[in-house]
Amino acid sequence: MRTRCFFVLAAISLLAAQNSPAQLHISGIRLGYIDPKDSKAGLMLGMDLTGKVDDAVELGAAVSVFRRNYQKFTTVAQSVSAGGLVETTVQKDLEFTTFFLPLMGQAIIHFSEDDFHWFANGGLGYEMLWNHENNFVDGKKERRFYSGFAWMVGGGFQYRIGSRSAVIAEILYHDAKVKRNETKKEGLPVWSQVNLAGLGFRGGLRFGLW
Repeated sequence: MRTRCFFVLAAISLLAAQNSPAQLHISGIRLGYIDPKDSKAGLMLGMDLTGKVDDAVELGAAVSVFRRNYQKFTTVAQSVSAGGLVETTVQKDLEFTTFFLPLMGQAIIHFSEDDFHWFANGGLGYEMLWNHENNFVDGKKERRFYSGFAWMVGGGFQYRIGSRSAVIAEILYHDAKVKRNETKKEGLPVWSQVNLAGLGFRGGLRFGLW
């Protein structure tokens, strides 16, 4: 599975570079919100590295970063000074941090060359997830690492605001089932997995495509 994911990413990126070697560059920054099935929702920041094949198609790679932090606090004491200042003593009980990194080869299709037009995009690649849990009450820490195949499809609009820049907005569907602890139990393959499939939306800036 890992070998196939890396092969797909490398093949798409190589195709982009072969078709437009002089134009392959950082071509966009996207910020959005995504709601994975087995994780709390959060923000995702992404970057495009693409080159134009022709007036309608871009090929290249996309790198995104998702981070979600959750903390649980308990008020253990509160006092009021003679001057009326309220002081609260707070205890941190739990802290969870989830971080995942999709690396994908991608294709972007533009449906016209107008200043305002619709586009569709899709990607295939490899995804890694790190999860850190710290239970201060029980004195327990745990770190988990997962990885696996990922894909994404989306679509939206692009509106040119300058000679070499445009704003975009899109809806996307991201899918990945990342795994860890792959082993065999009584001769049968067994693993732990997290389902990161979910809908999201993004906005951003694209540049240098004309």
